[in-house]
Parts: sequence; structure tokens; C-alpha cells
Amino acid sequence: MNSIEYSEKEFAIKHLESVRADVRNEIKQRIKQRDQFSVQLTVSLGALVGIAATASTTSNTQSTLISFTYRVLLAAPLFSIYFTTLILYSYRVHKVLASYLRSEIEPKLEQLCGSKLVGWENYYAKQAIPGIRRSFYIGSLWAVCLISPLYIGFTEGWQGGFIIPLIILATIYILVASWITKTFWKN
Repeated sequence: MNSIEYSEKEFAIKHLESVRADVRNEIKQRIKQRDQFSVQLTVSLGALVGIAATASTTSNTQSTLISFTYRVLLAAPLFSIYFTTLILYSYRVHKVLASYLRSEIEPKLEQLCGSKLVGWENYYAKQAIPGIRRSFYIGSLWAVCLISPLYIGFTEGWQGGFIIPLIILATIYILVASWITKTFWKN
């Protein structure tokens, strides 16, 4: 009877260790994915700023297509919204996975092994503030969604046929940024 119990216990430990390894692997992949999204966001915003900088190369006397390239900055909030949503969703899934490890897997492993050793996720949650960069991404989203349309508006002198579409797009960006903030803030 003792050998059967030991085999069941050993099986349970191996199963839990396998699940823990899978979940930890998923967490590591999400961290790597967020870093890649962050780099892609930075590069795309940098490219837009580079394109917008070409507006200063034209003369004041002629109005050409290149003199309006600063308007490309209106796309910056789109990039920011897209990548920030991907990053914040990844944080949300990461939080669920870490919670699963802390509340389900690690306590059962500790119990089965008869160990007082605290599992990694429980230890980390007590030592650090997980997901602290989320605030940075939300703040950056707001900065891009506000500064980009404001820059274009001031550059246009708040006049001309482009101002109404600018105000409409800026309003949409603010509404979407509000929704993203409400959806992902402290969740």
C-alpha cells in the first residue's frame, strides 16, 4: 500500500513540475514578446519622427507635399495604441499565469514534497512589484495621443481644412486611450 501511495505522489509531483515548467516557459516567452513589441514601438515612432523632420527642408514660398510631412505624426497614436494594447494584454496573461503558479501549483508542490521552500512566483511577488512598466506604457500612450495632434495643430496654426479631421482623429485617439487605460489599469 505504501508503494502505491508513493507512486501516486511521485506521479503528482512530476505532473505538477511539468505544468510549472510549461507555465514558466509561457511567462518567459511573454516577457520576451513584450520586449520585442517595445522595440517595434520605439522604432516605428522613431521612423515617423524622422519622416516628419523632413518638413523643415522646404522653403517658405512654396507649398509642396514634403512641406506637410509632419502630418505623418498623426499616425503615431495608431502605432502607440496597437503596440501598447499588445504589451498590456501580454501583461494581463502573464499576471494570470503567475497567479496560477502562486495559488495552485507551488502550494501543491510544497505540500507533496513536504518542503517549506517558497516557490519562485510567491517569492518574487513579495520581493518586487510585478508589471511596474505597465504604468510607463500607459503614460507613453497618453503622451503620444496628446502631443502628436497638438504638435500638428500648433504647426498648422489651428486653421485650414486639415484642422477638423485633426480634431476628429484626436478625439478618437483620446477615447481609445481612455478605453485602454480603463481596461488595463490595475487589472
